Amino acid sequence: MGKLNSFPLEFKTHNRAKRMKLRYDSIKNCAVVTMPPRSTKREAQNFASLHLPWLEKQRDSSPERIFLSPGYHIPIEGVPFFIVHKNDDIGLIKQNDFEIVVGGDKSGFSKRLENYLKKLARQKIEPLAQQMAKSIGQSFRRIQIRDTKSRWGSCSSSGTLSFSWRLIMCPNEIIEYVVAHEVSHIKEMNHSPAFWRVVDELVDDAKISRKWLKSEGQVLMMILSE
Repeated sequence: MGKLNSFPLEFKTHNRAKRMKLRYDSIKNCAVVTMPPRSTKREAQNFASLHLPWLEKQRDSSPERIFLSPGYHIPIEGVPFFIVHKNDDIGLIKQNDFEIVVGGDKSGFSKRLENYLKKLARQKIEPLAQQMAKSIGQSFRRIQIRDTKSRWGSCSSSGTLSFSWRLIMCPNEIIEYVVAHEVSHIKEMNHSPAFWRVVDELVDDAKISRKWLKSEGQVLMMILSE
């Protein structure tokens, strides 16, 4: 990891890269340079320096990072909740009056809240996936709730459905769409017209949900543990 003015700079060597490429990672708040095998970090840093105005523009236009910490708002099923910390009620997390109150010591606060949101996600997603799979005559092996920051869900060839825990922050119709999308892959492991017909059997307004994820989803992906 290097440094470029106010930007942390990450270097990645790719064996098939023929030229340098630069991107801004909004989640890590750093510049990433992908380099051909024989390039040096000094060359990569000079390359990034030439594009500093572009990097600054990318950073300024990116959604603000939000942390699972007291004083921030996060949505749960589309409804905003204000995060509150209380030293008492050790190990207790509860929702009331648009607040999510996390008890216990400040140490490990974010991880406790993340684990709580993962639990909520599983409670919401698992029965929904079972119901949808049954309705199209399919079944799945298991469900994983993961800390993915670029994909809302996936379906493996072995029948494992994986979902980002951040899905619990989406409105209900978006949760239903993402679950339907991955359940449909059990039957059609592609994005063919046949696949989209299965999705449309399971949910209404799939196109609207896809559009919402493209316009609003990045903001939710910027909600991070400290």
